[in-house]
Amino acid sequence: LEEFAKYIDVAGARIVGLHAHTGSGIFNPFNWEQVGNCLAGLLELFPHASYADLGGGLGIPEKPGESPLDMSELDAAIGRVKQQAPQLQLWLEPGRFIVAGAGALVTCVTQTKGKGGIRYVGVGTGMNSLLRPALYGAYHEIVNLSRLAEPASEVVSIVGPVCETGDRLGSDRLLPKTREGDVLLIANTGAYGYVMSSRYNLREPAAEVVI
Repeated sequence: LEEFAKYIDVAGARIVGLHAHTGSGIFNPFNWEQVGNCLAGLLELFPHASYADLGGGLGIPEKPGESPLDMSELDAAIGRVKQQAPQLQLWLEPGRFIVAGAGALVTCVTQTKGKGGIRYVGVGTGMNSLLRPALYGAYHEIVNLSRLAEPASEVVSIVGPVCETGDRLGSDRLLPKTREGDVLLIANTGAYGYVMSSRYNLREPAAEVVI
């Protein structure tokens, strides 16, 4: 960075902002304090910087037992960075945090079968409507809305209708005994859901309804 700063001066350019992004699904509020302190430490090299973008990755509880990100701790952590570098505007990228929980994908069970010791639940939509599980193994909670009062009793894999082995919305999920015609809800699809959908295999994605 020292070498880079020299070339910036030679070129007559000015660095007006600093940015870092450490990952996704982060629940440790002190992560952004560490990032902020790191960027604030670069002000000696880049004295014209007026803002620091601390990145995103604010975690969203998705798996059973996960606790939400402590926003009061995050606020305090960012406040300490501001005290260290009061001349900097501090930015955070909300990413999925604001809207993910505002959306859900609802679909019907079209078939159930067993094969190779695995119980499969086939549904009416798949990676054409929600690509995240197939693309990078994202976890979305799945609920059988038709059997909320029944105990979860079988481990199943929920798969879509697209002719790809990766068209899987969830693996090894404990659900009530599920039958054709049941309605399943796939949670936290309000971000990177519909916008990443496609008409792959000429299958229409699920319609988006805003309430």
